[in-house]
Amino acid sequence: MRWNRWHLRSNWKTIGFLSLLTSKFYLKTEDPLYHTKTYEAVSSNVTGTVTIENRVYHPANASLDMVIKMDQTDEEVSFVAQEKINPNVKLPIQLLDEGDGYYVVRINHLSPNWEALAFDLYQENEEKETVNVDEVTTNYDISSTEEIDAHALITTLYSDQRKTKSEEGKGTKSKQEYVLLVNDLEK
Repeated sequence: MRWNRWHLRSNWKTIGFLSLLTSKFYLKTEDPLYHTKTYEAVSSNVTGTVTIENRVYHPANASLDMVIKMDQTDEEVSFVAQEKINPNVKLPIQLLDEGDGYYVVRINHLSPNWEALAFDLYQENEEKETVNVDEVTTNYDISSTEEIDAHALITTLYSDQRKTKSEEGKGTKSKQEYVLLVNDLEK
């Protein structure tokens, strides 16, 4: 009787251990993939389409370079980038080149394991919008109005670290190299 209990416990431990080892096959454990494909046009209500023409991650410099093509843009464009692991931190963005609907941007200070990146594109409008602050916040007794910049979200582009081309050991490209790349893309 005692041997049967020990044997039964041993079998359950073996079954538990084997199910733990094989759980990856029948349980989905990976995070969803947030990645905008290169050369795939993303439609936007504001500017037509937005396409990532080139994207390279430079781990040595902790930066990500992107060449973005936007159709139908006459307004000023601004950018905001945030990592998945640090969603409250806006990353510094450097505009390397722009012209004929092409924008070459460098996102700096990426974490070594940034996992995924959200890159928002905004269209800056020349006009200012007047907002009644009391309608937005109810904590103040004094009625006031304030001017804020009106801007519209064009689209959000995503980069997943697992799918982004990485150039280890190579330095980042210079502005002139990106100008030549954009000229080739325009042809």
